[in-house]
Amino acid sequence: MSKRTATLTAYSLVLLILFFATNCYAVVWSSNELIEKSKELNGRKLNYRGELVTTSLNRGEYSWINLNDGFNAIGVWCKSSSLRDVKFAGDYKNKGDMIEVNGVFNRACSAHNGELDIHADTIKIVRYGHPVNRTIDTKRIESAIILFVVVFFAVIVFRKRL
Repeated sequence: MSKRTATLTAYSLVLLILFFATNCYAVVWSSNELIEKSKELNGRKLNYRGELVTTSLNRGEYSWINLNDGFNAIGVWCKSSSLRDVKFAGDYKNKGDMIEVNGVFNRACSAHNGELDIHADTIKIVRYGHPVNRTIDTKRIESAIILFVVVFFAVIVFRKRL
């Protein structure tokens, strides 16, 4: 094979790869899709991502966690050891860790009293949570005081009229 033919073949191969190359990402299902398509997805291995809300419920070797994707929370049954890197669970004071799970989706899990859940095989922390600083809105406090005073005087005025 001549040098020119080899170069032409290499360029053709690179162009062919670039032309047909696509990004291959695992599909991450939303909670709405899981609920709406629960019959079709039952027993299927899939990915789900959400913020860890509330603390994990340790049941020995396994634990329950709830992941909320902004629409609904889905219960996830996973190995307790896979949660050792979890830092924050979402509540009023904290933004929870964003967790992606890969596991088997159950429309009505026979092991867990017919609950919709995911039995996780792998858990990956996509983004760590953090504390949330909430400021007090002074305008709301002032409005509440003014409203209280107005209602207080209205009650006194109408009480005397009756």
